[in-house]
Amino acid sequence: METYNQEERFEPKTSIIRIPVNLDLAELEKSLNTYLDSSLYEDDSFEDGDRMKVKATKDGVIRLSVEGMAISYQVPLSLWIQYNTGIGKVEATGRLNLNLKTSFFIGQDWKMLTQTFLQSHEWKEKPRIRFGGVSIPVEPLANLILQRSTATIGKNIDETVAKSFKLEEYVTSAWQLMFHPFELSSDYQTWLVVNPTDLGMTPLKVENGKMLATIVVQSQPSLRFGARPTTNPQIKLPNFSFRNLNSSAEEGFQIYLDATLTYADAERLTKQSIQGQRFEQGKRYVVVEDLELYGQGNNIVVNLKLSGSYNGHIYLIGAPVFNPKRNRIEVENLEYTLDSKNFLLRSAAWLAKGTLKSKLQENMDYLLDNNLQDAQRQMRETLQGYEIASGIELQGNLEELAIHNAYLSADGIRVVMLLSGNLGVNIVGLSNFVR
Repeated sequence: METYNQEERFEPKTSIIRIPVNLDLAELEKSLNTYLDSSLYEDDSFEDGDRMKVKATKDGVIRLSVEGMAISYQVPLSLWIQYNTGIGKVEATGRLNLNLKTSFFIGQDWKMLTQTFLQSHEWKEKPRIRFGGVSIPVEPLANLILQRSTATIGKNIDETVAKSFKLEEYVTSAWQLMFHPFELSSDYQTWLVVNPTDLGMTPLKVENGKMLATIVVQSQPSLRFGARPTTNPQIKLPNFSFRNLNSSAEEGFQIYLDATLTYADAERLTKQSIQGQRFEQGKRYVVVEDLELYGQGNNIVVNLKLSGSYNGHIYLIGAPVFNPKRNRIEVENLEYTLDSKNFLLRSAAWLAKGTLKSKLQENMDYLLDNNLQDAQRQMRETLQGYEIASGIELQGNLEELAIHNAYLSADGIRVVMLLSGNLGVNIVGLSNFVR
């Protein structure tokens, strides 16, 4: 009979995935220099009350540095001024460095907000107007112009940083993706669903020319075998909040998995290796025509349909167990059921003593072990370099796949395991993100 224990042996545990994210500041600097074009400010009208035309252009490479939640820039400018005296127009030029600072923070919706303001400026060439053979310094006038132009330059920087750091888009996309089944193995139809429950990020810090943070994901992932499982209902992206890592040991990921291999998929995979096989002893033989798998308490039942010298069904029973020495699931003591054994001893003793049982045992053990090992291999290969989006690369390593338990349920063979390793996200080529 097909019976199952009603006891639920898997207590869902919260899995923690910590994903370090690093941004090379040289990439941000490159992005700013690419998208802040040569003309940073322009006033091309004499009729706006100041009787001047002004143009401020970039006069070299913008340099930046980061401290805490702020970015400092040095912007070299070349200044051109044309003044309408009423009886003619005169021109002046100058060169200077603007020292700007951008404070930034992350809103509840994961959008990065910035505010850029002028800290100071340094003249490299103070502007002068030549009028009637006389050189007239216009530094006070130029300082007034800078007050007007800095607001525009700061706005341009804010817009460029916002385009470069579309944090809310990437986090939202990643959050939604974690609810979709991710195929680990096409051969064995192995699927991982992360099922996130919460999300946060550590405060930003700067080390060795990189801006660093860690995304912390809480989840209850599952592993499924067979046809693509249905996508779980998505929950809303949590509001942004900071997380703190208490020690360097709190790194990488520890994922508790409740993996289920349905009886239908176990049948399909077992059939691939044993259906149609012929077993002989002398002139007698049997061919495995079909098989069925189901549970009986803590045991798995194998119903074999045979043809040849014996036509009919025989039943074997065994218990899926965890072998800690080999870190794999095996079917322990696969034996003929009492009824089948008694019948075979009376009517087909040659079959009871043949290699059919040992071959089936071997294939059942291989089935369970190979599925898990294949999933482990596929995950390792995926983590070695997976492009999430243009310029965003996931890198990591699956260090251990440890099995904790195995038992039967009405759904199939359930395996409790722990995956541990490390992950990292590298952001490269920021220019790819700006639209």
